[in-house]
Amino acid sequence: MVKLEVFSGDPPCPGCVAIIDLAQRVAARYEGELALTIYEGTEGMEKFEEYRLFCVPAAVVNGAIRIEGMCPSEATLNNALREGGLCLK
Repeated sequence: MVKLEVFSGDPPCPGCVAIIDLAQRVAARYEGELALTIYEGTEGMEKFEEYRLFCVPAAVVNGAIRIEGMCPSEATLNNALREGGLCLK
């Protein structure tokens, strides 16, 4: 199981809204293979600091920072997930 963690602000900026939407669409396609956790604002602060992130939106795949400070294209997110071990369909 590949773990995707998405971090956004509260209230979420347009980039945060976009990455959450993208992550939810991708997670729905890989149900049972991809575990998605979304952290909004201070609820994810402990993990945010643990990963030493600097800004949102951000995406962490299996504990490795893959995206930070921008909403990626679907292809970029898929590449990050593939690098994390997800077998793309």
